[in-house]
Amino acid sequence: MKKGLTLIELLLVISLITIVGTLTTPFAGAFLLRVQQESVVNAIVTAFHLVQMNSLDGKGSGAWGICQTGQIIRVYLGSCASPTQAIDNSIGSSINVSGLSNTIYTRGTGSPASSLNITVSSSIASNNITVNSLGVINVQ
Repeated sequence: MKKGLTLIELLLVISLITIVGTLTTPFAGAFLLRVQQESVVNAIVTAFHLVQMNSLDGKGSGAWGICQTGQIIRVYLGSCASPTQAIDNSIGSSINVSGLSNTIYTRGTGSPASSLNITVSSSIASNNITVNSLGVINVQ
């Protein structure tokens, strides 16, 4: 008696793997998009903390700020268009950020020039980030 797989058994295993793969692909795509969105939210919150910390410390000779240029969130010293120092975080093409305007923080006090209401959204969810006049950040 020979041991091994028959052609029918092999085709059955291949078809089961194909069915399982087809059913799990949408879940994996949604999971990866959710992770990417949370990563952008965390990068924005971290950027605000960095700007506030540098402003409080009086680091550099000028004002620290945060802005969005296309698909990049920029922490900068000087101006957004031509910074003396800059740290850029890119946003994935499937993530949309709105409401993040060019915001300068006051040197020594670490408070932003204006309050902000930022929305980070994708095709499956959205998050709101608010920054009040004292620089307190709230994520919902």
